[in-house]
Amino acid sequence: MTRSVFTPIPAELPEAERAARLKRQHQAEWGLAVARLGGTEPSPDILQALQRYIDGALSLAELAGLPPPPHAPSAVVEATLRREQFTR
Repeated sequence: MTRSVFTPIPAELPEAERAARLKRQHQAEWGLAVARLGGTEPSPDILQALQRYIDGALSLAELAGLPPPPHAPSAVVEATLRREQFTR
């Protein structure tokens, strides 16, 4: 199994918060995988924003509203948003 690029979810969190973070992490990891399949590697800024989303510091709307990296929209963020829509 591939190790996640994201910070592990703390075991001491309440179960509901762990479940919410795990769901957001799965969405972000799916977004990374889709972008990488398309030949796009995420920037450190995008990875940091995704970690903030996983941690609950950024909402999905805030993640979607981040300015795109120079020269192209973030395929990772776009794929993460689509994944969240599919899992509603």
